[in-house]
Amino acid sequence: MKLNIFSRIAKSFKDVWENRIILLAMIRRNTAGRYKNSYLGFAWHLLTPILMIIVFYITFTSIRPHPIPDFWIFLSSGVFPVSFLSASLRGRSIVSNANYITKMKFPREIAVIASVITDFLPVLFAYNLIVIVILLAGQPVNWYGMVMIPVMLAMMLIFCIGCSFLVSTVTVFVKDVGYFMAAIMRLVYWVTPTFFMLSDATGLLKDVVTYNPFTYFVEVFHDILYFGVFPHTEYIIICSILTASFFLVGSWVFFRYEKRFPEVL
Repeated sequence: MKLNIFSRIAKSFKDVWENRIILLAMIRRNTAGRYKNSYLGFAWHLLTPILMIIVFYITFTSIRPHPIPDFWIFLSSGVFPVSFLSASLRGRSIVSNANYITKMKFPREIAVIASVITDFLPVLFAYNLIVIVILLAGQPVNWYGMVMIPVMLAMMLIFCIGCSFLVSTVTVFVKDVGYFMAAIMRLVYWVTPTFFMLSDATGLLKDVVTYNPFTYFVEVFHDILYFGVFPHTEYIIICSILTASFFLVGSWVFFRYEKRFPEVL
């Protein structure tokens, strides 16, 4: 049967809204489950990237002959998008919810969306904190650019849902994909301009960074929070195209094969 992706997405929005109680319950379960028996609990979601920022800051301000001015702002404004994007591409949201998928009747996309939102919440809190610290530090602020932060966060959320739809579906049928993506995502930090200026990339690294879709999300946040300017229109357009493309492709793949999940899982 031919799949009309636009009507199917519209139906999915309706189904998810009608089952929002299940969505909220899965988000709470995901959050509680990840930090079970941990003293700090949800705080680890924020502490992990913060500790990463501290390590990167100490390392790169020590080895660079001319460190980037206000490197802590540059680093913190770029590391959280990469952390979120990496977490969303683990591809485990369907496999890890196999019991629910096979035994309960509910919109299966909720399992993916709940997983992505769970990873998104710390990013939301982190950017609120970063903005507050920047304001208290007296850094120059472009208020028109600040308005773009919630827009870009929403765009990044939709982009990650689309990516997760795609990777999670493929992982159901080819389990090795999840491990492959985990290995790839470890390399992402080194080919995304989170701790180096985009203009510093040369040769092969420049080519890789240019074709890395994560680069443009990171650069938008650098423009807003580090450079204090309205983000480049080119970056916003590229992010919009990437978001629409990955969401449509990911949704098509997910809805095309979701009926086979129970028999494979």
